[in-house]
Amino acid sequence: MKDGLFHFKKFSVSHTRSSMKVGVDGVLIGAWASTCAGDILDAGTGCGVIALMLAQRNPDSKVLAIDVDKPSIDEASENFINSPWGDRIEALEISYNTLAHSRHSGFDLIVSNPPFYDSGVSDFSNARNVARHQSDFSPSALVRGAENLLKDQGRVAMIAPSDFFADIKAAGKHEGLYLDRYVFVRDHHSSPVKRVMMEFVKSTDPMDRISYDEKDEKILTMFDANGFPTPEYREIGKDFYLKF
Repeated sequence: MKDGLFHFKKFSVSHTRSSMKVGVDGVLIGAWASTCAGDILDAGTGCGVIALMLAQRNPDSKVLAIDVDKPSIDEASENFINSPWGDRIEALEISYNTLAHSRHSGFDLIVSNPPFYDSGVSDFSNARNVARHQSDFSPSALVRGAENLLKDQGRVAMIAPSDFFADIKAAGKHEGLYLDRYVFVRDHHSSPVKRVMMEFVKSTDPMDRISYDEKDEKILTMFDANGFPTPEYREIGKDFYLKF
C-alpha cells in the first residue's frame, strides 16, 4: 500500500479521500452477496470497493454506486475508471432515500455496508462519523427503501452488527422482504459474534413468505487459533485478497 492503493487480485482502490475506506466488512458483503445478471445498486459506496467487487462477480450486470459524500463519489469514480469494468459502473451523488422516492422497481440486487446507528452524531466535522451515523440511512432504512427499489424477486444484502439481527429481520418482513440467507461472523472460535450478513428477497407470493420464515443459523469464523484465515474465510475472499 506504499502507493496509496489497496490492491486486490483484479483491481486496485484508492481510499484516501472517501468517508468509508476499504475494510473487512465491505469486502465480506461484496464477496458474499448473491450474483445476478441484472441491475445492481451499491448503497453508500464510499471508495467504491463493493461496487468493483460486484462488477467483477457479475460480468453481465450494470452497477450504480451512490453516496451523499462528494469526495467519496469523486474518488470512487476514479477507481471505476481505472478498473476493467469502468463502462459498467456509474457513480452518483445522491442519498439512498432520495433515490428510493424517485426510482421504482429498477434493481435486481442492492448491496450495502450501511451505517450502524439510527441516531446521534456528536462530531459532524468528521466525514467518517457522518457516513456511519447519518439518521436517514441505517440498516432499517435500507430495507424500507429496498421494497420500493427492487424488482419482484429482487434481493438486498447487507452486513450489520449482530445485535441488530432481529430488528432488521422484522423491518424487512414488514416491507415484504423475507430473509433468505444469513451468516453470523466472528473473528475466532472463542470470540463473540459481532456481525451478521443478511440477504432478503422481495416476494409477493404468499407461499414464498412461508418458506422464507425459518432458516438454519450459520457462523463464519474468520481466523483459526494461530491467526490464519480459516478455509471458509479463504473461500469467500479467494477471488479478491492477494494472499488468499
